[in-house]
Amino acid sequence: MPNTIIIGAAGAVGKRLCAALRGAGASVVAADRLTHLPGSIKKVANVCVGDVDVRDKAALLKLFQDHGDSDSMVWNLASPLSVETALSPELAEAVTIGGMQNTIEAMNSVGARRICFTDSIGSFGATSPRSDVAARWLVENPTQDPGSDYGRQKRACRELMEEFRVKHNGDPRFAVLPGVLHSEPVWGNGTTEYALDALLAASRGQVFECPIDPDVMLPMVYADDLMRGLLALQFADESELQEPQRGYTIPGLSFTANQLFHEIKQHVPEFEVTHKRNENMDKFAKIWPDDLSWLEAERDLYYEADVTLPRMVAQVLNAHSGRKINSRAAFRSIDTCESGRINDYMLLKFVRKYLVRGRERRAYTARRQDKVNDIVDKLIKEMDVDGDGTVLMDDFIAWSRVNNLESYVDDYMAENFA
Repeated sequence: MPNTIIIGAAGAVGKRLCAALRGAGASVVAADRLTHLPGSIKKVANVCVGDVDVRDKAALLKLFQDHGDSDSMVWNLASPLSVETALSPELAEAVTIGGMQNTIEAMNSVGARRICFTDSIGSFGATSPRSDVAARWLVENPTQDPGSDYGRQKRACRELMEEFRVKHNGDPRFAVLPGVLHSEPVWGNGTTEYALDALLAASRGQVFECPIDPDVMLPMVYADDLMRGLLALQFADESELQEPQRGYTIPGLSFTANQLFHEIKQHVPEFEVTHKRNENMDKFAKIWPDDLSWLEAERDLYYEADVTLPRMVAQVLNAHSGRKINSRAAFRSIDTCESGRINDYMLLKFVRKYLVRGRERRAYTARRQDKVNDIVDKLIKEMDVDGDGTVLMDDFIAWSRVNNLESYVDDYMAENFA
């Protein structure tokens, strides 16, 4: 099978796409502007290439000269989120539009034809239909105002891909993504991420401050459904894609904030919400469609979403709860004397015995017991909030919400002994 080159592999969609493609038997070349890609990507990708910034033509050309050919398939995922674009539109334009230009140029250097791009509901403006919206509407209404730099930059990328098709016999495809829901511990700062923030607050027993109108409907998709849709788009034969510019919405589920809060309360009855509008997020929420068309993706890609709102809420809350339980167990494994706090000596023993020595037993090439002190020093600095040299369970759990000890050691070894 030809290589699939994923640019922006360390992003929220990129990480999942690497795993989904590898699970489907594809050969994955993961590229990102990070110098060292996360251990989770290294476990699934066939090749990892760091220091690939889409603004750097030379880096992209080298990536394709080293790992691409005429049969390579490409995903360009390098693009800031809607809120980030609003805060820094010039930087976002250099990454989104300039990055697309550079990517297509690099593809041309090896004769690669197929490029897939993630567009967004942010491309739809106030004049778009509210319901059952298809990607073809964007193609048929090229002068509509999306109401944001984010949407205008996505449109420019579609225009570049269409030029690539016409002038160079390219095979571009784009997927219009709604808000992406998942059960991971960290995410970005987009408009639809309010839903993930609410679920996290509920799992922590915290009051949630809603940044958008709670009665505005927004389209979402659960990550598992999204990956099936993206793989279907990538591997579909050209003759099967009937839509203009081969663009497809990837529908999932639509709900208002109030509907989400109601479902959360079925699991967490004491969940509380206050309201404080975020100007940018609220503006985007009100001009985007309520729901996306399913017809085209079902007809041409044989895609249909499976995850419902009740199932999504249950899965995300269960994942957060499971991480909390696992964090408590990890803390108690380190705190063998049950003092209720851990210090650098306890952590040193645990890391040396279970993580580094365990790596050696599994025949890892990096066998650096001499570096355990460095790892532990870094860990203590990150976990020890008040600087007293010890870490309480609550501080350890807070750190573990976005970190994992084993992954931390893997990433440290990869970064320092790659």
